[in-house]
Amino acid sequence: MAESIIGKLEQWFMDDNTGVEQFVEEFAKAHKDVFDLDAEEHKQEYMTIYLDFQKKFESKIEAFLAENNVSHEAFMEECHKHQSGSEAGFGIIDVLLATLEFDVFMQMMLDAKTRF
Repeated sequence: MAESIIGKLEQWFMDDNTGVEQFVEEFAKAHKDVFDLDAEEHKQEYMTIYLDFQKKFESKIEAFLAENNVSHEAFMEECHKHQSGSEAGFGIIDVLLATLEFDVFMQMMLDAKTRF
């Protein structure tokens, strides 16, 4: 199940019909200018943006899990197992963990600032 659900997730994420990859990139592009690459402290606005991203993205993931009859707990366990093998930036596991970990989200947004 582990590989098949991660494989399904990657297909789902990249599928133009789901709009997930587009959502993540558009969100990053829309908010990247708020983030300061050189700042030593985080602005409160970063947390507000993070919570907005988290809410929107988690609703997409919950729908995917329901469609595939996979529990949230089992899925998160598989994501953490695969994290070390994913590519930096917008790898699927990194994006998923960005919904749960503020530091990962911050890195994703800082990467977007230099990427887009």
